[in-house]
Amino acid sequence: MFRNLIVAFAVLLLGVTAAAAQSCPEFIQKRQTLMKKSGEEAKVGTAMIKGETPFNAAKVQQIYAAFADDAKQMPTLFPDCSKTGAKTTAAPAIWERMDDFKAAIAKFADDIKAAQDNTKDLDALKANFQTIGKNCSNCHQTFRIRSS
Repeated sequence: MFRNLIVAFAVLLLGVTAAAAQSCPEFIQKRQTLMKKSGEEAKVGTAMIKGETPFNAAKVQQIYAAFADDAKQMPTLFPDCSKTGAKTTAAPAIWERMDDFKAAIAKFADDIKAAQDNTKDLDALKANFQTIGKNCSNCHQTFRIRSS
């Protein structure tokens, strides 16, 4: 009976481990989806800044909401099992310097909140997009592997 219990426990443990391993590509896909959405929204904001699209305060808030969602979810999407696979471009520096990574995300979130509170016109959008863009660039330079 004890042997059967051990075997059952081992099978259960292997099943849980396999399930955990299978979930890692989902973390990578989720963060890639968030980044893609933020990138698409950034293009809309950039079009406003360039004068290709008229300034639209409601749309700007929608852009910032996508960025804020990205900032909220990102710190939870880097378990150890998601270091490789699924064409990830996440750099090892994320796991080596997780506190720095989370601090960069927190600064991004703070700057988004400030932008949400004070973007009332095109000039404010330009200034805020410059700040937010610096956050993106700094984080990507440090915590992202450039794909070829």
